[in-house]
Amino acid sequence: MTGHFYITFHTPLGWMRPISDGTSLIRLDWQQSPWNENAQDDTDHSDNVSRETKHQILAYLAGTRMSFDLPLAPEGKSKSGCNWLSVMAQIPYGTTISYKHFAAMAGKPSAPRAAGSACARNPIPIIYPCHRVVKSDGSLGHYGGGDMSSPKDPENLGRKEWLIKHEYRYR
Repeated sequence: MTGHFYITFHTPLGWMRPISDGTSLIRLDWQQSPWNENAQDDTDHSDNVSRETKHQILAYLAGTRMSFDLPLAPEGKSKSGCNWLSVMAQIPYGTTISYKHFAAMAGKPSAPRAAGSACARNPIPIIYPCHRVVKSDGSLGHYGGGDMSSPKDPENLGRKEWLIKHEYRYR
């Protein structure tokens, strides 16, 4: 990860690694098993952004933080992709909205599938709260956060449900 800074830590939802370009958070990697810390390129190489991201995520998971204040530059996002993420960031803590409502908030009321794609391609989960977007009937839909397995995987959906319940508990 040349030119990138990161710090690895464990949470109730798995291992997380905020990745910074030295100025902004560009990605939040998240998986269920630790990274291979014996590999030369996997040793933590943190900066202020990655350390502050860790601090804010841990506070969020402890129920003492409801929003994030970080410089963000989501990796690989076009202007349109960034627009979807900006709208996603406006979904209030402790609430859920439907993919259809999310699409309408983005000015694309006939594009709930595009809203779902924006959630699926979110490089900074939790901070851009894709977990707050659910199906119109209130069911969870899909969730890829925390694992490279299918977004339909019951364990991934369990993490989405955990995040939603966590926010309801502390709102």
